[in-house]
Amino acid sequence: MKRNESRIFRDIFAFALAFAFLSMFSACSDDKVAGGSSDDAGVYAVKDLDVAGVSQKGPFVKGSAVTVQGIDCKTMELTGEIFEGTVKSDKGDFGVDDVNLSATCALFEVTGYYFNEVTGKKSANEVTLHALSDLSDRKHVNINMLTELEYKRVMNLVSEEKMSFADAKKQAEKEVLASFNVNGDYALSEDLNIFENGDGNAALLAVSVLVQVSGDSSKNVDVAERVDNFGTAIAENGTLDNSAKTEMADWATTAESNGQMAKIRRNLENLGYAEEIASFENVVEEFATGVASSESSSSVALGAGTSSSSSSSEVKQSSSSSSVILSSSEGSSNNTKDSYLNPNINYGEMTDPRDGQVYKTVKIGDQVWMAQNLNYTYLQSTENMKSTNFCYDNDPENCAKYGRLYSWAAAMESCPSDWHLPSKDEWNALFMAVGGEVTAGKILKSQTGWNNNGNGTDAFGFSALPAGERDDSEYFRYDGDYAYFWSATKYDSRNAYCVRLYHDLELAKLFNLENSFVFSIRCLKDYDSVASSSSSSAASSSSVEVLPPCKTETEDNCEYDTLTDDRDGQTYKTVKIGDQVWMAENLNYADSTKTPSLLGRSWCYNDSSKYCEKYGRLYTWAAAIDSVALYDGDYGADCGYGKSCMLPLVKVQGICPNGWHLPETTEWSTLFDEVGGRLTAGKVLKSQTGWYNDGNGIDAVGFTALPGGDRDNYGKFSGAGGCYANFWTATNGSDLEAYYVNMSCSYGDYAHPNDKSGKYYGHSVRCVKD
Repeated sequence: MKRNESRIFRDIFAFALAFAFLSMFSACSDDKVAGGSSDDAGVYAVKDLDVAGVSQKGPFVKGSAVTVQGIDCKTMELTGEIFEGTVKSDKGDFGVDDVNLSATCALFEVTGYYFNEVTGKKSANEVTLHALSDLSDRKHVNINMLTELEYKRVMNLVSEEKMSFADAKKQAEKEVLASFNVNGDYALSEDLNIFENGDGNAALLAVSVLVQVSGDSSKNVDVAERVDNFGTAIAENGTLDNSAKTEMADWATTAESNGQMAKIRRNLENLGYAEEIASFENVVEEFATGVASSESSSSVALGAGTSSSSSSSEVKQSSSSSSVILSSSEGSSNNTKDSYLNPNINYGEMTDPRDGQVYKTVKIGDQVWMAQNLNYTYLQSTENMKSTNFCYDNDPENCAKYGRLYSWAAAMESCPSDWHLPSKDEWNALFMAVGGEVTAGKILKSQTGWNNNGNGTDAFGFSALPAGERDDSEYFRYDGDYAYFWSATKYDSRNAYCVRLYHDLELAKLFNLENSFVFSIRCLKDYDSVASSSSSSAASSSSVEVLPPCKTETEDNCEYDTLTDDRDGQTYKTVKIGDQVWMAENLNYADSTKTPSLLGRSWCYNDSSKYCEKYGRLYTWAAAIDSVALYDGDYGADCGYGKSCMLPLVKVQGICPNGWHLPETTEWSTLFDEVGGRLTAGKVLKSQTGWYNDGNGIDAVGFTALPGGDRDNYGKFSGAGGCYANFWTATNGSDLEAYYVNMSCSYGDYAHPNDKSGKYYGHSVRCVKD
């Protein structure tokens, strides 16, 4: 019996020993795992791992080199293990196969050219970005600006401060984001993507943009050098130095008003890689605000009518405000809206015919504004207008003091007859009229009523009050600290542009917020005539000086020339408008043998040649950009209907003659700025005859836009001979749409520069000289 017990014990022992051996062997031989097991020394293994991700400054171009190197998780010393791959497409996606590392930590590196989101073109120079990641539980690693700026800091914290790799990653990411005034808990940097939505992705894109504009500054510091300098500063101190922040903030302060932010968004949207670009603009705006706030304590308060040294335009101050003295009072003894007005301004008055309330008005530049916030209540409100306007804290005394607060939907319908809710461009025009947005807040704020010495000079009598807001959670807040005003300009389906003035800053800022917020309203008087508004900066969103008219009903002194198209011998009239030279007639090129893109994609209106002689031809977008040439030529761009393509990073000639090209939306916007802004560009650019419903223009600069109509995808022609002119741009919108410009008999003065149309529509073409 004892012998049997002994034999059983030996068998069990042998089985246990064999099982332990097999377990050890199995642990060392797992195939295609993201990480192995650890031993007492803490060394891990990565075996035969296929790792992928996206590389983004903007996206790196196809063929950019990618490497994965092993790195010790505790010492940050490279192991000498290197595996190579490449970026597969211009989306920046890459893959590196069969990675074998003796540690789970890895250093990723990408080097190459990239899509510059600021210029909309391929970068002039290569740049190298890095990412540190632990591959024990992942196979996907993105390389981007946040991973780059944190990677030296991680190495420092691990090797010098003896932090764990995971803790160092978390701290470094927070420090990098805090350097750009971004706080919050987000996904790891290597999980973020500039073409995905969400707060973390918005922060990534904002940082990428800010570093780009800083590197492309007038100092000609290469982006690669700037990235290296930023990474070194953060590695040593955990933050950027103030000079680096100030340089980026200087750009950010004016980027919204001068259209650069909108251009960046268009550049990214035109790539077609994202359904919706994250709201990076808000992050950039908060960064600029934070930098300005930190510097405001050392800034010198401006006197009445004084502009910032950063403004290139001289402030045109009314003589009645020349003797304004800034009051030291924090409040007012009389809490009515009249008590906050500037006593040295000669105000006008208007009476709201709907309820008999009287408001002071003031002329600033060529605009006439209400000098007080609107206080109109919808007494006979329609169902959708109920509960959309409020007194602050639901206290009627605050309505008497501040006026009412309105949702955006209510604001769009609130102003009296002959007055309107100002657009984003019109707010920008106001800021320019008082010296620029950097100091506009100080100049537009009332002399009393603002907290913490935040009163303004009120040099022009705008008398902005700190009425606060009600947020989307229905909380009232910020009275005494901030003023918010709605604009009439929609941002997207949920947000609209608004203006904010600050108690602790001198600037005025345009940004976007959800349209469920409730803000104050300032109404702007309608333009009395096109003649006056076309010479006014009020209709312009930039500092471009408005061109004087060169053509009237009796005289024509515009700078004309002629263009002969060497493809078919046709001659076109051209005209110089500012620094651009435009065709003064619509294109009428039709040779589908020389230009196969035209085959079945261009028409005369109503298929009658007499309309081509008068209005030129109508083209699909594929024809307008000459999609066949783009595909067969150097660019290999597969464009047209159903294609969301990245157009070449040069001007698109399209079907325009040699030396001319199809204009982008930005070039149309430049034209509109030259003639006074899009609010009046339609009137200024349209021909003096040929439009019905009193839709004729004044043709003040010789552009002579004719109502050539269009053709839809069913072959139906409409609009020619009187109603509207549509012009293609070279700017892609999506796989099914592209941007076009519209002028209409119905809209009168207005020109629409940023509308999208189905690519199958037939529209006119105007070419601009290279």
